[in-house]
Amino acid sequence: MILELIMGGAGASFGETVAVIILTLVIALLSITFREYVKDRVTVKLGGNASPSLNPAKHLNIQDLFSVAVIALFSASWVKAKNPGLSRGKTVSAALSAPAANLAVAFVSVFIYSVLDRINAAIITHTESPSVVIIWIAMIFQICVLVNIAYALFDLIPVPGTNGGLILAQLLPEKAAEKFLYFDKFSYIVLLFLVVVFARSGITETVVNAVATAMQTPFVALFNLLFPIG
Repeated sequence: MILELIMGGAGASFGETVAVIILTLVIALLSITFREYVKDRVTVKLGGNASPSLNPAKHLNIQDLFSVAVIALFSASWVKAKNPGLSRGKTVSAALSAPAANLAVAFVSVFIYSVLDRINAAIITHTESPSVVIIWIAMIFQICVLVNIAYALFDLIPVPGTNGGLILAQLLPEKAAEKFLYFDKFSYIVLLFLVVVFARSGITETVVNAVATAMQTPFVALFNLLFPIG
């Protein structure tokens, strides 16, 4: 779960736990708003109907807000995908732009987090005491990494209601696609079930951490080469 991933488990105080929950919810809301804005921009660029906006109220309904809140508990969430109303090829492009936006944010965030982590390591080397301010700023970017990876991965699951489902529908024959997308009305139930199952089984934590580590490893290697500590 997101708190265990970020705070390292039982070491967090009540105040720290509340702060992390609030940060997670705020970052989740901002991340999904940016993701939907990018998708709408791509949709308009491809000739579809959309209204790009950075106002969260334009993208989220009550059910979507609930799914944003789920991420603080289960390290994974989703927001129901909107069909861009384009041709098959363009629909795939628009659908892919959403998780791609999340992964781009995660990549930039992991770079900033890696820089802050290296700065804090240097401070510890010279003062034997970490900077609390840098720790919390780094945590914000770490949360941003985990939240955006979780959104991107769950958005690519090929079930009705996700962009992955939209992509799969474009690959199916027309009648089969219609039947597949019919189950879009049950997407919240299906996705919540998958979130709980994946979180309880540890799949979410394992995959999200693996992707985050893969993103950070090149930066760590580069910083170790350019700025060795000790």
